Amino acid sequence: MRNTEFIVALNKIDRLYGWKVCRNAPIVKAMKQQSKDVQFEFNTRLTQIVTQFKEQGINTELYYKNKEMGKDTFSIIQTSAIRKDPYKPIIQPFP
Repeated sequence: MRNTEFIVALNKIDRLYGWKVCRNAPIVKAMKQQSKDVQFEFNTRLTQIVTQFKEQGINTELYYKNKEMGKDTFSIIQTSAIRKDPYKPIIQPFP
């Protein structure tokens, strides 16, 4: 078996009600520029998804918070259909 990194794409975050488009901003920066309501909704949905993975015995964490990358915790990436290069900053760290 090969040592293959897996990532989980959390797609269409720009569909959250009240999402403010931040063109050409990295996704982490774009999240910080959102209203408290949008951030709360995102975190609520993220918690639900992380819980569903844990119920299956799979550990997940947002890719920029994942200290166990390549070990026992899979990375979750936020993606937006509006952004043209949502995966570029995420895939680059992987060899």
